[in-house]
Formats: sequence, C-alpha cells, structure tokens
Amino acid sequence: MGNTCDLTAQQKIAADKTRIDTKHIDVLDGVRALAVFGVLWFHFWQQNWIMPYIDVPLLSRLGLSGSISLLFIPRAGFLFVDWLLFLSAFCLFLPYARAALDKTPLPNAKLFYQKRIARIVPSYFVSVLLIFFVVSVPSGAYRTVWEGLKDLLPTLTFTQTLFPDVLIGTKINGVLWTAAIEMQFYIFFPLLARAFVKKPGWTYLGMLGVSLLYLWGFALKDPDSIRQTVNQLPAFFGVFANGMAFAFLFVLAGKYLRRSPQLSALALVAMIAGFVVLANMLKAAPDTNPVQIWQAQNRYRLSLVFAVITVSAALTFSAVRWLFSNAVMRFLSLISYNVYIWHQWIAVRFKEWKIPFWTGKNPPNMTGDTRWQWTYTVLILLATFVLAIAATYLIEHPAAKRIMAWQPKDRKREPLISLEVIEPDMDESETITEDEQT
Repeated sequence: MGNTCDLTAQQKIAADKTRIDTKHIDVLDGVRALAVFGVLWFHFWQQNWIMPYIDVPLLSRLGLSGSISLLFIPRAGFLFVDWLLFLSAFCLFLPYARAALDKTPLPNAKLFYQKRIARIVPSYFVSVLLIFFVVSVPSGAYRTVWEGLKDLLPTLTFTQTLFPDVLIGTKINGVLWTAAIEMQFYIFFPLLARAFVKKPGWTYLGMLGVSLLYLWGFALKDPDSIRQTVNQLPAFFGVFANGMAFAFLFVLAGKYLRRSPQLSALALVAMIAGFVVLANMLKAAPDTNPVQIWQAQNRYRLSLVFAVITVSAALTFSAVRWLFSNAVMRFLSLISYNVYIWHQWIAVRFKEWKIPFWTGKNPPNMTGDTRWQWTYTVLILLATFVLAIAATYLIEHPAAKRIMAWQPKDRKREPLISLEVIEPDMDESETITEDEQT
C-alpha cells in the first residue's frame, strides 16, 4: 500500500513538471529585462558612442573577419519599445484568456484600473515633478510660466503624445511618451478584452485594421510628420492585438499540451529563428531615412517576431528558460520600470553637466576619448540603478500598497497584491511589478 502511495505521488510530481503554467510564466522576467535594457543601450550609445565590436582572434586564424559587430543592436534599440508594448498586452490579457477557456468570470474592470494606477502613476508623477521643479524650471528651460505649463500639464495627464511640440521637444523626460501610450491603451483595454473573449477573430481583425489604416492611410502619407505620428496609440493597435492573440494561444496550449522533449526542441528552434529574424530586422531598420518610415511599414511584422520569441522561450527546455528567469533577471525586471523612466534623462544630463568633467567645444565621445567614454558609461549606469532601486522600493512599492489598500466602503474587500513575487498576469493575486513595461 505504501509503495502504491509513493508511486502515485511520483506520478503527480512528474505530471506537474510536464504541465505548462499559464499563470506564472517565468521567462517573462528576462524577456522584459532584455527589452528594457535594449532601449537603455540605444539611449546610452547615443551619448557615449562606444562601438560594440568584439575581437575574436580565433576567427582570423580561420580566415574570417576577426571582429564581431553588435552595433546593429544599439543603433536600432528603440525598436524594443514595441516589445515592451507587446508584453503589456500579452500579460494583461492572460487572465481574460484563462477565464474564457475555463468558463469563469472575467477580471473586475474597476480593480484593473486601480492596479494600473498603482503600477504606473507613483513613480511617473514623482519623476515628472522632481525633474520639472528641481531641474527644468531652475535651469531656465522655459521662457514663460505658460510655456512650462504647456509642457507639464500634458505630461501629467499622459496626453503628451497629442501635442507634437511636447512629444518631440519636452524639457521634462523624452521617454515618458511610452507610459502615455500605455495609459491611453488602459482606458480601452477592459472593453477590448471582453470583445476579444466573445469574438476573438473579429476583434483581432478590427484592432489590426485600426493600426494598418492609421499607419498606411495616414502616417505614411505624410513622411515629413511621421516622427510625430508613428508613435500614437492607433499605430500600436496591431502590436496590442498580437499580444492579446498570443496570450490566448499560449493559454490554449497550456490547456491541451504538455511539456515534452519534442515540444521543447521545436520551441528552441523557433526561438533561435526568431532572434535571427530580429537581428536582420535590427540591421535593416537604420538604413531607412527617416527610420520612422521603416517602423511604420514593419511594426506589425516586428511584433510577430517578438511574439514568437516570447512564447517559444516559455515553451522550451528548463535550462534555457532559466536564462530568462534566474534571480538576476527577476531583479532587473523588478526595477525595470524605474530604469526605463530614468536612464535617458540621466545620460543626457550627465553629459550636459560634464560628468565626468571634460573641456573643449566637442564632447569627448566625438574626440575619441575612450577613457571618458567608459567612465561616463559606468557613472550613468550606476546612477540609473541607484535611482531605479530607490524609486522602486521607496516610491513605487509603498505607494502601490496604499493605493491597493484603499477600497470603497460598499465594495467587498479584495486580497492585496504581493510586491515580492513577480507574476505575469492580472489575476486578483497579481503582483504590481509584472505586466508591462513603459
């Protein structure tokens, strides 16, 4: 009898290992970190001009080029913003997909908005107000009070993308337009998610149609204005549609498939192929002038590549998944939102403030001062991490707890979210630190 019980327990453990967990997708930590630090590399490279060439003497002995160039990654690193937006829709839709397939109630819309505010607003507002009042205003960035307000108010209301002068020339923080796109998308998400659950095919085609009509029927018609038009909410509807669709397909796979060496091998091949295609797209993008034309023409296909890499990484061998889900990746994912908020601003300001100090008319990156380039890079990276860690633990998490603790008297108390464990979805027990990136 004892042997039978032990055998049953072993069978359960084995069965559990073959189950595809659609609630906690471990690789999303690393995928999100890769996307954020791809954008960071782009913005740092714009300032330091460190060319990522790797010398490999062994290749020279084989008659090949002795240098490997990774320059295509920072040159086109801005494209990783689309990966972050794909991940946002993917993670947000996971609980809707599970509810639809399990025939359970859909997530509560009011709680959704509360979580989004708790996740995005505290760190965002603190950074905006701090930069505006401590740096921008004292430095004389605005000629009049009205000029300052025209920059501040759209930024605080997440509407800066609707004002071309603010979108392109803000004196606060240029990267925050991504958070604005996220917040604008959140307004529509519960309605889109419910529509997707009921009519997935028609909703997907509708969202894709909005994106294609906007990009091809409007943005690409006026190349002179495409810097302002390519990063508006309708332009990303195809990216968001793919995020929701692949979330649905992943949950469907988790319901009917089990992990196996064959599935893992197939997923590994797909992931590698995805990275190869992505590398080719990153190499091709900067050759178009302006590059925003390439973005508009290839945004949908690029999001499909990101989708293949993300889902394949989640389905492949555990050793490969560990590369995306280890403790370092989890930590980087935890602070990634605040890394994103601060990294470019720090890089630009340090160079402007001559930290580390330099003299002359031309910045040291233009004169080939490699010592300055590397010292500067180390300093801005350290400053970014210090500010991101401080913002995460001193602002984001405490503020999120307070926001999530507040509930109307007439509403049944919901379980509080965890801030220690990163979950990739929007269930009632979801953490505030995993769902999207801006």
